[in-house]
Amino acid sequence: MNSRDVPNHLVEVDWSTLEHAYGDAGDVPGWIERLTDAETVEESLHQLWAAVLHQGTLYDSTPPAMTSIASLLGAGESADAENTAWLLLMFADVVNEYEQVELVDDDTAAVVRSARESLPRIAAHVRSLISGDGPEAAAAALLQATARPADSAAVGTLTARAGARPAGQVEQACVAALTTLGVDVPAALADGDPGLAMAATLARIAAGGTDTADLDALTAGWELAVEVAPLIAFGVANLPEWLSDANPEAAAHVLAALPAPDEATIAGLVDVVLSSRGSAPAAIRRLLALAALPEAEPEVMIAALRQCPATPELRDALVALAEKVTAGATSAVGSSTFDTDARADAGFALLQAGDGRWTRPMAQALLSNPAARGLMVSTSASGRSALGYALLREHAPSATMLVAGIRQALRQDPPADPSRDGAGHLVELLASWPADATASALPEIRDLLAAEPKQAAAALAAWHDTTSIDRIREVSACDVSVLLALARLTNDPDDFHRVLGADLQYRESDVLAHWADRTDPRFLDWCLSLVGTEPATADYQREDQVTALRILAAADSRQAESGWTVLRAAIDAGRGPVAEAIGLALEWRAQQLLPPHVCTDLESLLTDLVLTDRRDYNGPMAKTSAVAAIALLDIGLALPGTPARIVKVVTRAVTDRHARAQGLALAERLTAATEPVRNAVAAALRSLVDRDERFDCSGDVAVEDERSLARLRPILDKLETA
Repeated sequence: MNSRDVPNHLVEVDWSTLEHAYGDAGDVPGWIERLTDAETVEESLHQLWAAVLHQGTLYDSTPPAMTSIASLLGAGESADAENTAWLLLMFADVVNEYEQVELVDDDTAAVVRSARESLPRIAAHVRSLISGDGPEAAAAALLQATARPADSAAVGTLTARAGARPAGQVEQACVAALTTLGVDVPAALADGDPGLAMAATLARIAAGGTDTADLDALTAGWELAVEVAPLIAFGVANLPEWLSDANPEAAAHVLAALPAPDEATIAGLVDVVLSSRGSAPAAIRRLLALAALPEAEPEVMIAALRQCPATPELRDALVALAEKVTAGATSAVGSSTFDTDARADAGFALLQAGDGRWTRPMAQALLSNPAARGLMVSTSASGRSALGYALLREHAPSATMLVAGIRQALRQDPPADPSRDGAGHLVELLASWPADATASALPEIRDLLAAEPKQAAAALAAWHDTTSIDRIREVSACDVSVLLALARLTNDPDDFHRVLGADLQYRESDVLAHWADRTDPRFLDWCLSLVGTEPATADYQREDQVTALRILAAADSRQAESGWTVLRAAIDAGRGPVAEAIGLALEWRAQQLLPPHVCTDLESLLTDLVLTDRRDYNGPMAKTSAVAAIALLDIGLALPGTPARIVKVVTRAVTDRHARAQGLALAERLTAATEPVRNAVAAALRSLVDRDERFDCSGDVAVEDERSLARLRPILDKLETA
């Protein structure tokens, strides 16, 4: 196809019937045509990336768009050939990623098939570029390897260019592409060109190879590999990271053998731990050995080790490293900066591991860091939370030295940037502890009433500090949180009623949780207004609706039947608090608050939730079907559907970070299921336990994965031996 054919190709596709990330794909042809203009090519590439390949997502418009782009590029019409070629490589990489996971619906599977079928056409369109010398020529060579099986014309073109001398980036890309396609390249390597040899070595390793000779060659030629890898593989930001993602077993071997690892190598070892169960032990052993070196940087090693499963040896290393830290630091993400302290990170990791030694490094960070009031603590490989918030979510127990550390932090001047002030979260943490354990902190909390009235007043209310009533009244104004704290302390109905006169948006759940007299007519009328006649739009509002329904039915049993319509709709949607909604329905059923026809309706609804997926923008909601299945078992009914469907419900939940707890609970319940179901579930779970890939997790991947496996293995043993 030559340049005159490009407009015709665009016209042949009915773009208005296709979609991208922002809707109708009718604007795609215009973006592609503007790739030919130097003034618009940059914006057009960005628009195409953002729309048809948004965050690594494939749409039905993506394959035809990429085919058209390849046609334009191959005709020499792109005003930015290099970045246009790399957009095509990004597309091929996304297709490969999709093919590595189980596709959950037919529509997605069809898009992936279409994308795979487009790759040979794309490779053919850009093949002529291989004769050039720019980065787009190398990218065109690599695109040949994405089209499988190998095309004879592609092999011939790649082979011819691989033999050109002097060898450079394009020749290296050709050798890598041929190696990936499984084509021997002895002629190209005959003269011993080190760059070409390394290109072939890296390609074999990227394809999963673990030959000792290749691993030794990569270790010995590491500096050369750092130069070659970005030229022969897509998206190589740094070699250790790419290697650990492409081949964890090889990465564990090579990274552990490097004589003087830098931070990138340490990060690569961590990536191995995060991605591979089988290769993790070797990587962890190397990390522990590095941590024991006298010259080890404690902050770097704490950042690495805290992401690893917490063996006794690793916990000991965290304790020892934390003792070497003497000060905090400042980190940045984009334009935002925040205060950190490796001692707090080590302490938090020890807390999560159940190691009682966590309090010492945590207290040292609070007591000696002048920025302790605003500390952020690591909660995942790339995520941080305010220290108080993280400890509260982890249900950290109180300790005298921690209270002392928090008191000192609260006495510090607040940061100049209010968004970096974590005082409120530290106060909430204190409020979660018993009053007798935190009595010494009362002066600091009272002093914060003016600056942090919501959290300070709530803490004083939690501790029943009636001596602070007058001071809280002074700062109450119209803030619902302070008014509610005041009412909790006075227990005066008038004070509670003043709460209902304030702006309750986003504070409804606090009012529902702390209202004293749950037979108060004004309170019950407000609960009725929360419930309304249909489920709310936001999930947090649905949670409030469920809570309000429970309160109303407790005050008047007739409210159960009248509230069933809203509760049923919330359950049927499958979103947000579906577990709480189903739980409330089962409570009403057990209390005989629902008439027989409603009970029958509930059972039919739960059955449908098990058999028919409820979906959101991410696909099927795994938690919904699992919760419904558990509910049916709880009321003594057998699970509907074939063993294959039950297996899908269980495995989808177990592999979903948001539904794993429900998936594990359901798997445990199925140890009493019929033999066909039990055997089918056991076989599916065995494959999940034995695979090398870790479960998707919301925090530290390896840590959470090991916890899940520890819970899953005994369940699997029961299923296999029942």
